[in-house]
This record gives sequence, C-alpha cells and structure tokens, in this order.
Amino acid sequence: MITLYGSALSSYTAKVRIALEFKQIPYVEREPEGGYRSAAWRARVPSGTIPAIEHEGVLLAESEAILEYLEECWPEPTLLPGPPPERARIRWIARLHDLHLEPRVRALFPLVRDPHGPERCADALDALNAQLAILARVSEPSPWLAGRFPSLADCGCAVSLQLARMICEHLGSGLPLPAPMERWLSVVNEHPALAKALEPWHDATRTWLRNARPTS
Repeated sequence: MITLYGSALSSYTAKVRIALEFKQIPYVEREPEGGYRSAAWRARVPSGTIPAIEHEGVLLAESEAILEYLEECWPEPTLLPGPPPERARIRWIARLHDLHLEPRVRALFPLVRDPHGPERCADALDALNAQLAILARVSEPSPWLAGRFPSLADCGCAVSLQLARMICEHLGSGLPLPAPMERWLSVVNEHPALAKALEPWHDATRTWLRNARPTS
C-alpha cells in the first residue's frame, strides 16, 4: 500500500493522485504530520515540499520522479505509451508543464488577494498564454495531449489549466483555449479515474477562492 503525503489544495498532489487513480494503485492519503512546513517534515523531505510517497520503506518526493517510479513499479496500464520517440515527447510535454507553464499559473496566485488583481491580470495572462501557445504546438490533443491514450503529459496539465481558468474566472477574466485543448479538458473531466482524482482538489480550490479576501 502506498501512502501519499500531500494536501487537497496542492496541484502537484492532484497530479500524483491522477496517476494513482488511473493505474488503480491502492493508496492512502495523509497530510504530513505537523504540516509540510514543519521541521519534522523537513527532517524526512529536506526540500519541505509535497507531494511525497512512501512505499515499502522508500520515501520519494517530487511529482515527476514519483510518476516515473509508479510507471516502473506498475507498468500497466501504462502512462508512457508508444515507441521511444512518443515516450520522449510525453516527457517533453511534462517538463514544459513543470518548468514553464505551471510557474505562469502560480504567478496568478497573488492576484487572488490583490485589491487590484483584476486590473493587473492582463500581464500575467500574456505570460501564461505564451506558454499555452508553446504547449499547443508541442502537443497534439487527439483526444489526449500526446495522442490516443492518457499519459504522464496529461497529469500535470489537467490540474494547471483548470486552476488557471478558475482563478481567471474569480478575477472576472476568461481563459480561452484552442478548440482541441477545450475538447481535451472535456475528456479529462469525463474520465472516471481522473474525475475521482480531481474531486478533492476541485473542492479545496473552490473553497480557497470563495474565502479569499483582498488585502490592503
């Protein structure tokens, strides 16, 4: 049994949860004892980050390393389908998400509590849309981001694009996507395993946005 350490609000926890649910790997989910900012958690995970997993005495952090570990230990159903060139492109999309797209989504966070957030949203959206354009060029949603089957490429993007849209709506803005990516998001939300994995994150994110109050 895997123990997933994370939080309902964490996008990267949701990313790992998607893989666990898709692969139907039994797991229990817990928050780090004392919180992930605690000295006790840093004693276990020096970076003090979530998510992390514990499996048969092995503690592993960083979502992409965790997903690769799950793929190696539970190769079926695979999240790295196809021959080496296709698997390499899947990893390329996953890295584009972690290094370039997700940070642009995270840049929207301060605007949620900024009294001038709606007015200041335009510049942040320009930077985000630039990364979305790159993602659209590298991926080929048909219907999944990297082709006919779900893959590691979908796990992070499935969370971040929905998070960006929820924040934009909170700020009174929109986040239009190319038609193929809109169809891809529909596929994500209609897939039973992915919908189950995203449910606690959706609930926590809605609560966070509902309770957010601008600070002076």
